[in-house]
Amino acid sequence: MIYFGLIAGLLFIILSVWRSDWAIFLLILSLPAYQVRWQILGLPTTSLEIMILIIFLVSLVKNRFKGWRIKSGHWQWLILLWLVAGLISVVVASDYLGALGYWRAYFLEPILLLLVILDLLAKNRFSKNHIIFALGLSALVCTTWAIAQKWLGGGVMSTEVWGAPKVWRATGPFPQPNFLGLYIGPIALLCFGQFIQYFKSKKWLAIFYGIVFVLSLTAAILARSDGTMLGMIIGLIFLGLYWRKSRRATIILVIIVTLIIFLVPSTRHFMMERLAFQKLSGQLRLNIWQGAWAMIKDHPMLGVGLRNYQNLATQYQEFYYQPQTGQLISTETHPYPHNLFLAIWVELGLLGLLVFLAILIKFFIQGHKTTKTNISTPLVTISIMAALIAIVAHGLVDTPYFKNDLSTLFWLIIVLL
Repeated sequence: MIYFGLIAGLLFIILSVWRSDWAIFLLILSLPAYQVRWQILGLPTTSLEIMILIIFLVSLVKNRFKGWRIKSGHWQWLILLWLVAGLISVVVASDYLGALGYWRAYFLEPILLLLVILDLLAKNRFSKNHIIFALGLSALVCTTWAIAQKWLGGGVMSTEVWGAPKVWRATGPFPQPNFLGLYIGPIALLCFGQFIQYFKSKKWLAIFYGIVFVLSLTAAILARSDGTMLGMIIGLIFLGLYWRKSRRATIILVIIVTLIIFLVPSTRHFMMERLAFQKLSGQLRLNIWQGAWAMIKDHPMLGVGLRNYQNLATQYQEFYYQPQTGQLISTETHPYPHNLFLAIWVELGLLGLLVFLAILIKFFIQGHKTTKTNISTPLVTISIMAALIAIVAHGLVDTPYFKNDLSTLFWLIIVLL
């Protein structure tokens, strides 16, 4: 395995020197490769991190060690503050080395990749379409894998209703179904926008993106990921309402679907069960959120430090008992509190939360301005905004950032704008 890694690393270095754009494309395509883990001089790392560092160092040498500038509004200050908030959380954390490793993987390395991509974009050696196409190919592999598990085996058995039989859920190349949903949800929105964009001009591209979107929707259903479905639906509604050509049809469709859902008893029960957090997963989330909020009240300004929530969760999170019987169901703690905003506040403190909110606000303001100035192809920008909407919506019930692939995906969507 070590020799294979060395050979693969050497080949990637050669590719990075020869064609940086191809190396970036391969890197984006291989985002789920973070699961291949290594130790270098005793320090843990992943294949994705090694690829990012290689492409950054090669680009640095090719640019003769000259720095890059982010020439878009005040983005450079927001990015700097995001890195600073992460460093402060490293100092606050009890495990400095572990927290520093998380900061490197989730904060520094995605920004390094962003700088390299911006440099290639400025030189017209790479394009936004290349980024979206690479993400589409990556999603195609993941969703095909997930769907194939239905017949070829794989996936996991999960308890959805306490006392009822476990149900099967697809995972694709990931260990958990939620990891699959977190990854493919925003990519599906990008592909949907590309599908409409190319429908009349480039049929083969439209067919490709349409297939990826349909497979992503199917995989999300097989993964039984409510958060993914929530994010995709809200993202699609946003896209439909924001794009002037589809606004009226979207409003009519939303009204019809809403009436059907709440007039039909079975669908009404299905929705109310989820909206009222009556499912086991919803009850557990409410319990986790209560513990996370108690932790925030004790550490409102600086938070508890990066990678430290799970260490302190047992002091704040109550055991969950079945309300009707009083039976103990769960004593499990999680790495993050299943809510993106709670996770950022509890680990990065108030500064981290405010910077993150500022990044979101800046993104959507810039996106809105772009749709007004670039009226010939507004759908591309709208679909990029819809992808981030999907992340934020999914972030209400999960944590779509603190993973190597997800933090990189987040900043790829930022750089697309």
